[in-house]
Amino acid sequence: MVSVRVAAAIAIVASSAAVFFACGPSASNVPILREAGDPCPVGGCVDSSIDLGDGSIVITPDPLEDWDGGDAGGPLSGIFAVEATVTARAGVEVTSKQLYRLRILQEGNWIHEKTTLCALELPSVPNVVTLIVPPALQTLIESRSTEDEGDYLQTSDPTNLANATYAPPPFVQVFGANLANPTTDPLPTMDAGATATDDDNDGHPGVTLVATAVTCTQSEELYVALRAEGELTGKVQTLDTITGYGQITLNESVLGYSDPCLAVASQIQIQVEPNSPFTATRVDNNPAYDIDHNGNVSCPEIVLSAPQIFPDFNQ
Repeated sequence: MVSVRVAAAIAIVASSAAVFFACGPSASNVPILREAGDPCPVGGCVDSSIDLGDGSIVITPDPLEDWDGGDAGGPLSGIFAVEATVTARAGVEVTSKQLYRLRILQEGNWIHEKTTLCALELPSVPNVVTLIVPPALQTLIESRSTEDEGDYLQTSDPTNLANATYAPPPFVQVFGANLANPTTDPLPTMDAGATATDDDNDGHPGVTLVATAVTCTQSEELYVALRAEGELTGKVQTLDTITGYGQITLNESVLGYSDPCLAVASQIQIQVEPNSPFTATRVDNNPAYDIDHNGNVSCPEIVLSAPQIFPDFNQ
């Protein structure tokens, strides 16, 4: 059992992104501030950032990983956007979406991969509490990745990957705490907070979530430590699509809040159901998703293009 805050932490989106997903701009009409091949100014390509105007999505010129020069490897090599649908229960059923960027380099059964959590839609308990993630925490989440390599494809013929089993190792990310063993060490609490860290640099312990609750007259802040673990197992449907199920484990602890009106809401418990379905869709073969034309499809570009990549994203 985990609290509603942590179920929220399995799908992180900046505070105004919820509105954007419902009715925001499409990737096709976002202005490009730097064309491919243009030189960067001294200090970096800050001029190529794309800001949607409210600070919710900023596309920066993140470089492609240099594992292979960008064009080597087997036929499954490339950049995939991953959509996972997470169902949880807290008296009522709540569903949320989370997005990942998955970079794969494949050689036979061997895979080198990098997984980055791009966005989670925060599930809410109707008429009780709604949770959002501020931009500072969104930026922090996108900056963390898990990188692994090994024989993660199970197939007798690596040249024909249809129906090959894709089974990478589990991943874990901890926010708001410095743990010697991220998988098993306990998270800090209000009473035992020695391992708490101010990861989003806002002057409060842990990381900050914004909450609106029926017991509060305005939005308030929750200061928490979060641990999100997951393990994906799927089948290669085509060289552009992998589908399967993810096993998500979440832990959280409350380190404080801005107003006691959140005390009741912070005790709400929610149970994440097993077998969250996921779809990984190749995105490096569609120029519309590489919005800044730099040869890479980054997390912000995946978030921006999600309604086009995944037809059910807003459902």
